Amino acid sequence: MEKRQVIVIGAGPGGSVAAFYLARAGLDVLMVDKETWPRDKACGDEQSTFIFKIYKEMGIYDEAMAAGSTFNKMLFSDSNDDYMTLDASSTPSHCGVITRRYVIDDILRRGAINNGGVDFMENFEVIDLIIERGYVKGVRGLYRGKRMDIRADAVVIANGSHSMQARQVGVFNEDPDMVFYAARGYFENVGGIDIKTVEFHYPHEMLLPAGYMWVFPENEAKKVADIGVYISSRSLQSSGMRLEDFFPWWRDNTKLGKERLGEARLLGEIKGWKIPTCRRVGDNAVNGAILVGDAGNGCENSGGGGFSWAVTMGKIGAQVLAQALAEGDVSKERLQEYNRLYQADQGDFYESQWQQRAVMLNTSENVTKFIQTAKEVPGYPDLGKVFAAFGGGFNSSH
Repeated sequence: MEKRQVIVIGAGPGGSVAAFYLARAGLDVLMVDKETWPRDKACGDEQSTFIFKIYKEMGIYDEAMAAGSTFNKMLFSDSNDDYMTLDASSTPSHCGVITRRYVIDDILRRGAINNGGVDFMENFEVIDLIIERGYVKGVRGLYRGKRMDIRADAVVIANGSHSMQARQVGVFNEDPDMVFYAARGYFENVGGIDIKTVEFHYPHEMLLPAGYMWVFPENEAKKVADIGVYISSRSLQSSGMRLEDFFPWWRDNTKLGKERLGEARLLGEIKGWKIPTCRRVGDNAVNGAILVGDAGNGCENSGGGGFSWAVTMGKIGAQVLAQALAEGDVSKERLQEYNRLYQADQGDFYESQWQQRAVMLNTSENVTKFIQTAKEVPGYPDLGKVFAAFGGGFNSSH
């Protein structure tokens, strides 16, 4: 039976980043993924600027920037089609890049392999964890349809929101108020868009708390945008609608929806997915393994942001795991340092997102109040000044 020091399950952003930093620490790392790469991933496609340092450390920054379109403004609208646009130029942490996941995920994966020295196997579906005496000791999988077991000193579980391995070790959140669903489609000839402005629309009470329609421009010449819906499991059930129903509903029942989608044409198909969010990232370490990204409930619950936080979790988790392996101690108690360091790094952000959901984005009335009040802040539309006035209570994240 083959033996490796670390196996990373999943070659998405969190897994690729974790694999890179583990390999850079001198460890023998095998990353496996069930898909054939490059592969698509349904998403809002946004990356926040605070992870660009990681891109530079991985040697992929120039390629990543060339592949996407940057934004520095955010538009918010309410159920009355009233809206505000905030300029984030003075607040770089709220700017970002829009890149299709088919492209950016593969840039990260190749960065881990080519610049980090990570070994990679695609078409490898992990079906079970090898657990002995309470410790994760490797994986059991199907490689091109054939059974293959690989042992390891430690495992990183980073295979997304449907991770059976996260469930196997008892780390997953199924709270219908915290589990969200999203769907997106790429549309051309979208009306009224600005390539530098991402949009968040809160057109009806049924989407709340925190649910919205988004418009993320991708190509100005062809007026192409990633348009989607984000809604909690409980709210979706109460709405009586399917995810794909929200697109024609928004178009037919709101002024801004008609402006954006009235003459637009869908490219391809609408794709949906599950987003396990949290108020704060919890216990993502077990004996012999850590969990990263969606597999570890890493998404914040107000905007559904997951990509940039999976990347951050990957780096912090890898650094802790590498040190733990050097010490010969991969117990849950030792690996809890991962959770403590991530909480210290991102805990305030998650709490601010929770407050945003609980106070500003819980009812249509409060969304309207938020927009009206923000426009009265001295210095509007400067996001930095409005952000300060609201105590850091809202953010661009997807």
